[in-house]
Amino acid sequence: MRGSVKKDKKTGKYYFVIDIGKDPLTGKRKQKKKRGFKTKKEAEKALAALLNELNEGTYIEPSK
Repeated sequence: MRGSVKKDKKTGKYYFVIDIGKDPLTGKRKQKKKRGFKTKKEAEKALAALLNELNEGTYIEPSK
């Protein structure tokens, strides 16, 4: 799994997008997006932490 860090053109803040697998019911790709980081380094750090959780199998998707 990979992710990418991007800069929002309107706000100037950074965010990341990552594929977290496929939905078992529909088979469609699921993505997670997290916004509001002041620096690119902060976004990369949060992305690395989420990737680590996904690789270890400890990631639990928040419920609404």
